Amino acid sequence: MKNKFLSFFVVAIAAFSYGQNATLSPYSYYGFGQPASANTAENNMMGSITVYADSTHFSLDNPATLKKLNYVQYRVGARYTSVEQTSSNGTGYTSAASLNYLSLSVPTKFFAFSFGLKPKTSLGYRIIVTGELDDLNTTTFHEGSGGVNTTFLGVALSPFKGLSLGIMANYNFGFTEKVFNQNISGVQFDTQIFTRSELSGLNYVLGAHYDRRMKSKYILQLSATYTPQTSLESTNTRTISSVSTTGSFGLQETIDLGSLANTSNKFSSETNLGVGFGFAHKWFVGVNYLNTSKGIKNPLEPNTNVKYEATSRLSVGGFYIPKYNSFTSYVSRMTYRVGARFEKTGLVLNNQPIEDFGITFGLGLPVGGLSKINIGVELGQLGTLDDGLIKENYANIMLGFSLSDIWFIKRKYD
Repeated sequence: MKNKFLSFFVVAIAAFSYGQNATLSPYSYYGFGQPASANTAENNMMGSITVYADSTHFSLDNPATLKKLNYVQYRVGARYTSVEQTSSNGTGYTSAASLNYLSLSVPTKFFAFSFGLKPKTSLGYRIIVTGELDDLNTTTFHEGSGGVNTTFLGVALSPFKGLSLGIMANYNFGFTEKVFNQNISGVQFDTQIFTRSELSGLNYVLGAHYDRRMKSKYILQLSATYTPQTSLESTNTRTISSVSTTGSFGLQETIDLGSLANTSNKFSSETNLGVGFGFAHKWFVGVNYLNTSKGIKNPLEPNTNVKYEATSRLSVGGFYIPKYNSFTSYVSRMTYRVGARFEKTGLVLNNQPIEDFGITFGLGLPVGGLSKINIGVELGQLGTLDDGLIKENYANIMLGFSLSDIWFIKRKYD
């Protein structure tokens, strides 16, 4: 069983690393893409809270929660997003699907560790703008793809009962590709500008988690993470080409970017605090508050109508299990999750702050032993129609698998 799990894990990592478009939002044009929700499906179904952890659940955002695990866990998550995009020019629809995270977590007697892959940002958009230039009609196409993924290694230990401390080292890597294509009526060739950025950088996350039992069954949990400011190095290239209406390239020239050929981009520090209360194996309610000092600007962006402010997110959520050890009712063993989140993205366009709100709900389905299939839905709204902007109504379908196994225990019988 262990070898089968590991084989699957290696194949899945290869597929994840190859690259994927997890979004098709025009708001992903800015910076290095939209921040990706890379926590487990269970956490995301509870409004993205990260405070809860137990012997079979942990948070990918807080390495300290690893020490709560009693079993080796393989986790994989996927997401399908359907979006209705509305502007003053009308309404359109788009969708995207992607792997969301992969992780392998191993508890030992003195510490626990985990490694895997998750997205950090995602970029994907297609925009068409019509206008005039010297009394000639123009049609401009903007298209982008790519994003930043994170491969991580986390370690946690418990200095004394109830308190866990952890650290996670992250290697961030990826690329972005942006195409600007302008067609002028009556002109045989379009003008196309292609920009590619290769991205890489290191950062780390410090985490703490406290779990206290009260009257044997009631639980109080506290959590905190801190991510220091970090750099994302970018190697940039840009070409300008003439393109015929049939798609064939004519003249092509590489643009000298000068000091912008290699840039160092700062991701701001981030703090996440959480508190929750519940009844063991029955119910739990938690709150998390995340704050980032300022959004990251892409130095290749020419826009003057863009500003970046502090990012914040308030998450509220929880779960309910009717009877976790029921032998007669499968429905009673299921986990029912619900949550909500409100986020200030830090992106300001035309002096309008871009905000994101979502409600979430989902189910945890036992599939034998301690393994589960988790499926849920998030319904939300991003952006605004004010000042010529775009409002997105979206539905995310979240799917997660948590497969538990026991290692390091010698078998008495084979």
